[in-house]
Parts: sequence; structure tokens; C-alpha cells
Amino acid sequence: MIYILQLFFLLITFISSSGSLHGLESNWGISEASKVRLISPLSHNNNKNKIILGLEYHLDPEWKTYWQSPGDGGFPQELSWNKSTNVSSIDIDWPTPSEFEILGIKSIGYQDEVIFPLTTHLFDPQKPTSINLSINYLTCKEICIPGNANLYLEIPAGNGTPTNYFFTIEKTLSSLPKKNIDLTSFSNFDITALTDKEITSINLEATTKSFFYNPKLYLHTPFGLPVIEPVLDYSLDQSTLNATFYFDRELITKDSFEISALLVDQNHNFLFNTNSKINKLDNISYSNKFLFYFTIALLGGLILNVMPCVFPVLSIKLLAVLENQQKTTRISFLITSFGIVTSFILLALIFLIMQQANMTVAWGMQFQQPYYLIIIAFVLAVFMLNMFGLFEFRTPQLVYFSRFSHNKFIKYFFNGFFATIMATPCSAPFVGTAITVAFTQSSFILISIFFAMGIGMSIPYLVVALFPSLVSFLPKPGKWMQYVKYFLSILLLLTLIWIANIILNHFNYYFIIASIFLLIATIFLTIRYSQSFIFIVITLFIFLSLPLFNFFKQQHYETVGEGWQDFFEIQIEDLISNNDIVFLDITADWCATCQFNKINVLNNKEVIKAFNKNNIIKVRADWTRPNKKIDIFLNKHSRFGIPFNAFFSKNYPRGIILSELLSEKRILEAIKQIKQ
Repeated sequence: MIYILQLFFLLITFISSSGSLHGLESNWGISEASKVRLISPLSHNNNKNKIILGLEYHLDPEWKTYWQSPGDGGFPQELSWNKSTNVSSIDIDWPTPSEFEILGIKSIGYQDEVIFPLTTHLFDPQKPTSINLSINYLTCKEICIPGNANLYLEIPAGNGTPTNYFFTIEKTLSSLPKKNIDLTSFSNFDITALTDKEITSINLEATTKSFFYNPKLYLHTPFGLPVIEPVLDYSLDQSTLNATFYFDRELITKDSFEISALLVDQNHNFLFNTNSKINKLDNISYSNKFLFYFTIALLGGLILNVMPCVFPVLSIKLLAVLENQQKTTRISFLITSFGIVTSFILLALIFLIMQQANMTVAWGMQFQQPYYLIIIAFVLAVFMLNMFGLFEFRTPQLVYFSRFSHNKFIKYFFNGFFATIMATPCSAPFVGTAITVAFTQSSFILISIFFAMGIGMSIPYLVVALFPSLVSFLPKPGKWMQYVKYFLSILLLLTLIWIANIILNHFNYYFIIASIFLLIATIFLTIRYSQSFIFIVITLFIFLSLPLFNFFKQQHYETVGEGWQDFFEIQIEDLISNNDIVFLDITADWCATCQFNKINVLNNKEVIKAFNKNNIIKVRADWTRPNKKIDIFLNKHSRFGIPFNAFFSKNYPRGIILSELLSEKRILEAIKQIKQ
């Protein structure tokens, strides 16, 4: 009997001394694809007027639940504690969420497991607390299922000891977004909102003592705004960030509202709360901003005229001027200008449609398509044969241009159209900036930017149209024009060879040989017979049929040169984490500016010497063919065209991005900057 009593007292002592090993939790509230419960870090309320509990979710694999602002789809959890006793209020903290997509809708939330800290305020810490919590929530995978639970938990009054959930809840609390800016590396964090008749922009500006590295930004407002990607702009040292979210004006229904901005990257996890008042966009400020964009696009279009891509078309136009002098100069140049502007607007509309279809858009991307290259090569060959005088190609008489029935006006319009097409593989100064603005702003600005580029490229033609007497400064027609014609034909031939070189990325040399054979056969037939139009149509049909045969397809494709690492075989993040300096060159065979940079700068002896001396790892990405990884990389850096050249290091993870046209001086300056 004595042994039994001793064993009983030992058991009581063990239980009372091992409270920290036991949990204090509610039963699971089980719904389809999920379950939820309450857990406590302490066995008692510790005689405090508040206690932090955990609301723990377990979700089935690949199922998600939502953040406080879920986006277009879903809704956040709703809590009710009205039936609780000794509870004055409960505050919920939201852990850092992630972005996901369900049924084509972007949302923000959580998957697998998540614990929401609940700060529970008590009326009287000397009394026991009964928590009766009612929860409604939503879980989604391929379908969405509402969940609900009624959770009950008794918390005794008195000194508490840690339960086996103590460290779990402490870990959750430590990983929450910080709300006190003084405890972060931020020296400034501010949110402003501007609106006009159609668009409301929410602008975030932040400065950090460290640097930003691919930050994610999420907004919480009373309006349930959709999840969109902001337009990001960084300072050169990546310490200042400007982010702008654009929303339809009708989505934000108040002029003053509470807003929270969550910024998360490898160096930051901060939730900024403030009251924001929408300011009417100053018309003068808006006009100045729009005028700046318009001017940049205008200059970009103007500079395109001196890029080598446009030389073939300029040569055709120059020849027309020499032949006609002032007779039809004004009207021909006006029609050519109209062709240029029309083609730029058409490009803008095509890009808009592609954006709406969530397709990748980029300047010059059509040169990645083999059939497009084939058609361009065919048109160049026709022009070249025409200028060599082998035939006179006339547009069928059923085609009319306005009230003019003569096909020369169609030809003038087509010259402008073709000039735009040939300009797209070139990236002149200001073109990259204009394209970036166009693809990241509203539809109106996109069309306006392309319209401005069209006007800019048309300026030389418009000047001559306004002052046709300028043509009088040219020499009088004579025999010398025939030699000029042959010279310009050679320029077209060189352009055709360049296009053929690009085609070799898709097809082999047998394709080129077959194409040359077709060209020679066409020349022979057009010289021997008068029906040149029929032979050209037959040649085009055969030419477009060649890619259907596997015999002509390119099997081997080399993407990088000696001394360069392949972008698709390395991870830049891994290299810079080892304190390496990386120089990235995104190029393509069809990008004329890329080839200029390669020949004149990147292959320069002084530049190569500087790369070797500073142990810079050179990485090259070839975008001659479409590639999703390059698309994503360029979009991440808000670039929509190439060339893309940048230095990356641990201190500059977002890169020091260089201009489209490289120079030895700028390369050496960037190396000096990134080494500091």
C-alpha cells in the first residue's frame, strides 16, 4: 500500500513539473482540403492582460488560402469572437504571403501550413478566459471550397509555463513583417496617390541603407484591388526604389483611405501603414511628363534614320528623288511619311493585342520568326533585281491609293512601311527608353509613343516635303545616276546577305543554295520573258514551301563565342553570391546595334584587357530565336528590346545597366564603379 501511495505522488509530481511538455490547444476544425485550430504558447495567461495565441492552418497539398488583400479572386478569413468570455478584442497579424495564380487570376496568400498570431486582449487577467472563435475562410486549388470552424479554448488565470507550441509561435512572430521603420534598414518610406479622369496611380518611394534585390510589393486597401506588377525604377546603387501601381479610377472609390504596403526581398520584410489622400494630377505636371515621353520617342525615331537597318530603304527613296527631282517630290515624301506613321501605329495596335493576350512583346521580336525573315529576304531580292534594271515591277491596277490610280503612290507608301519594318532590328539611343515607357504605361501612352517615333522617323521626309526646293541642290540627272543605282543595288545585296546570315540560324546552307538557285532562275526567266510578275509569284510560293522540308532545317546552333559563358547554363545569382563580377550581353544575330557593339567595343583590345585584369565573368545570351528565360529576365529589368548589357555584383544585384550603344569609355567607367 505504501508503494502504491509513493507511485501516486511521483506521478502527480511528474505531471505538475512537466507542464512545459504539454500543449494547450483546441480541437481541429476540419473542412474539405483543410483543418484549423487554436494553439497557446503558455499553459496560463501569466497574469497579463493579453496573450498571443496561434491560429494554425493545415492545407492539403497545392491548396491555398488568402492574405488580407487576396486580389481579384478569393476573400480573406473572417473571425468572430462574440461568444467568448473575458475577451475584449482580438488583433490578427498576417505572415508574409506569396503570389500565386488560380484559374488565370493572380492572388496573394499561403499554402501548406501557416500560423496567424492572434493578440488576445483580456478584460481581467485574474479570471479564466474562454475563447469561442468562429472562422469563415476560403481554400482554392482548381476549384474553391469555403471552410468554416468553431474553435473553443480555455485559458486558465495564473502564472503560465511554456507549452510545446511556445517556440513555434515565437518563430512565427519573429518572421512577421516589421512595422516599426526604426527597426529596419529603411531611412525613408512614403506612399502618395495621384489621379486623373481615367487612372489612379499609387506611388511608393523607399530608401534603404542596404540595397534592394528583386523586391515583391503587395498593397492592402479597403477596395480589394487586383494584383498587378508595379513599374519599378532604381537608383544606380540600388538603394532607392520608386514603384508605381496603375489602377482604373473607378476601382478606388474614396479620396482618403488607409493603405498598407508590404515590401519583401532578401534584405527587407516591412509593412508600412499610413493614411493616404488622393491628389488630383496637376495638368501641367502631367503635360510635362507626357511631353517628355513624346520628345524621347521623337528623338529615337529621328535617330533611327541613320542606323544601318534603314539604309536599304533610304537608298530606294534617294534614287526616286534623283529620278523625279521636284516633279513629285512633295507628294511622294508626304506619302512615304504617312506610310511610316501608319506602320508605327499598326505596330502599337499589334503590341496592345499581344499584351492583352499575355504574350511577350519586344522591339524587333519579329526577326526571330523564320517566315518573317524569308518574306523580308524575298522583298529585298525583288527590290535589288528591280534596281539592277532586270525588270519593272508594277502593282496590279486593281489597287488604288485614295484618288490616285497610279501605282507609284502605292510604292511611296510601301517605302515608308518597309522603312519601319527594317528599322526594328536597330536600337538607337532613346529607342530603348521610349519602348520601355510605351510597354509599361497606359494604352493611350503606348500609341502616343509609337506615333511620336513614327513622326520622328518621318522628319527628314517631312522637311523635304515642306521645302521641295532642297532637291535642287542635288546634281542634275545624267548617266552618273546609273552608277549610283548600281551602288545602291549593292547595298541591298549586302543587306540581303545579312538577312541570309540570320536565316542560317533556322535553316542550313542547302536552304541558302536552293534560294540562290531560285533567284538565278527568276532572273533568267524575267529577262527572257515579259511576265515577270507571274514568275515572282511562283518563286515566292516555292520559297515559302522550302521550310516545310526537314532537309533544310538547321540542326546545330551555336549561341556563344570563345571566352563567354552560356546564359542558359549558369545562374547569375550564384556567381555574384561568390563575390564574382558578371558582365551580361544579351544579343541576337538580327540586332544590328548588337553587332556594332560587339565589333567596335566588346572585341576591343582595351575592353578585353580590362575584363581579364578584373576577373570579370562574361556571360552571353543569344536571343536570335525566341526564348522564355530571356523574355522573363528582360521583363524583370523593365527592358523590352536588345541589346541589353549590364554588370552585376554582390553590391549591384540589380545590375549597372548600360545604354544601347556601348563605348569603351562607358565600359571602363562601369568596371571602376562596380569594383568600388
